[in-house]
This record gives sequence, structure tokens and C-alpha cells, in this order.
Amino acid sequence: MSVKINARPRMTGDGNMSIQTIGVVSTGDMGHAIGRTLREGGFTAMTALDDRSDRSRKLAADAGIEDAGSLASLTEKADLILSVMPPSAAVDFASRAADAMRGTGKAPLFVDCNAIAPSTTQTISGIVTDAGAGYLDGGIIGGPPGRSAPTRLYVSGEAPERLEVIARPDLLIRPLPGGVGAASAIKMCYAALNKGAMTLETLVLIGAAQLGLSQELHQELSESQAQVLQRMERRVPWLAADAERWTGEMLEIAKTFSEIGLTPKIHQGAADMFQLLAESSLASETRETADRSRTLDQAVAAFAASLSAPGRDAAD
Repeated sequence: MSVKINARPRMTGDGNMSIQTIGVVSTGDMGHAIGRTLREGGFTAMTALDDRSDRSRKLAADAGIEDAGSLASLTEKADLILSVMPPSAAVDFASRAADAMRGTGKAPLFVDCNAIAPSTTQTISGIVTDAGAGYLDGGIIGGPPGRSAPTRLYVSGEAPERLEVIARPDLLIRPLPGGVGAASAIKMCYAALNKGAMTLETLVLIGAAQLGLSQELHQELSESQAQVLQRMERRVPWLAADAERWTGEMLEIAKTFSEIGLTPKIHQGAADMFQLLAESSLASETRETADRSRTLDQAVAAFAASLSAPGRDAAD
């Protein structure tokens, strides 16, 4: 049985509200880890598991996150809702949360923590504030809490420092000036480099395989860019597990750059690469079930087989 360190509500920095019960939707790789560290910090972590997958249910249970059942029930009980999900689901979830707020008469502070364009978070802000709730824009950088370096949650909007009350040793809260959109913008820039580089690495590896030069490229990289090769070996073999949700993230990055006069084409191409991996024979894996013995060459062969429908059939 878990023990809460501090069950007393914590006041936000502006002194206008207390936070004790925090809704986290959804409880995937990032969401369940955030819920776990908040629970360990003395908060009540809660989610809405009606119509959710068995995996989400298991991750929530493993993290000690309570199930409110419906989104309406979660809205009634929560002081704060953190939206943590694939970017393609963010606007629809905000709309459903706003409907739940209207239906229950309860409007908890809503923080969108998803990898979305500044213009998308502005849209969500309008949806949520129209329902009477406060809104903060959030951008998560780093892996889930509890793994290696602390997770950074950048926050912007009206009085973003009020979210510092939920900070944990493995979940740093970093308020930003600039209003709604600033936190999403830094996430877009960071992910454009980080995940964009993942797709470039994968593109090069698949290209070399298709051209019959994998061995030669491997030899050259081992001699001239050993650190790059080691990084590829550490991460490329397991990208398919996250590729579907990262496809939407790349499209949000493309949208961000297009709206400030920069080319969207680089990250539209990155979205194409993640979509290719999402159609591979490895895409059915999760982070829990991924074969950690897989070599880089084996992964590249599986990805290359996705270039055509016959190839996908042959890889199955």
C-alpha cells in the first residue's frame, strides 16, 4: 500500500486556490509516471479510465493512480487537470473536458502538456476558458519522471508560477514569460531538433540498406562519427513503439514553423518517416514489450520492409 507524504492541500503561488487532487489524462508512458511522482509527493493522483485500454489501466494501477471512472467524475473531484496525450487527441479531449465542466459546474485549472503548436494551444485555451476554467500552456521536455535526468515541465500563461506547487525532484516546473503559446513553442523547437534528428538517422540507415551499403556506412561511422553510431544503436531499434504518436508531433512542428514563415517540409518529411515506422512489423510493440536484444541492422531491415505493401507482408 502506498503512503502519502503530505495529504494537505497545497496553495498555488498566487494564493487563490489549493491543489490536492490532480487529474492526469491519459496514463500512458509519460502520464502514468507523472501521476506516480505526484502521488509520491503527497497529492491524490486520479484519472478517468472509462473506455481506456488494458495497458492504460495497468500503468495507472502500477503507479497508484486512482480511477474516477468518467471524465465528468474526474472533473468534479480534481483541483487540477493535466492533459498528457498524443497531440492529435489534445483538442478533442479539451472539448470533452469543457463539456464535463459545464455539465458538473466544476471548472478545475486545466494544463495542456502536449506537444502541440502555439496556435493549437491557443485554440485549446479558448475552448477551456469558455467553460469557465483557468488555463496554462505546458510543454514537457525529457523522459518520464523517475528515469535519468528530471523531467522539465515548462509552463506559460497567466501566473504560470502557480504550478510550482506540484514540483518534484524528478519533475521540475519552469515558468515562462510570453503568455499562452510560449511553453508549447519551446517544446516544438526542442522536439524539432531531438526527434527530427531521430528521423534523419533512420532515413539515412534505411537509405543505405536500400542502396546495399549498410556495412560500408557502418564502417565509416565507426571511424569518423562513433558517437553518432552509438546513439543510433541506442535508440533507433525501438522507435516504432512511439512512432504513431510522434507522427502527429512532427506535423505540429511543421505547423509551428509554417506559421512563422519557415519551411514546414523538413518536419513533414519527419512525419513521413515516423509513419513508415508506425506501419512496420515492430509497431505493435510497446515500451514494456519491446525486444531489447534487437540489433540496429535487424530494426533497419524491418523498417525497410515497410516501404511497400508486399514488404510489410513479408516482414510479418
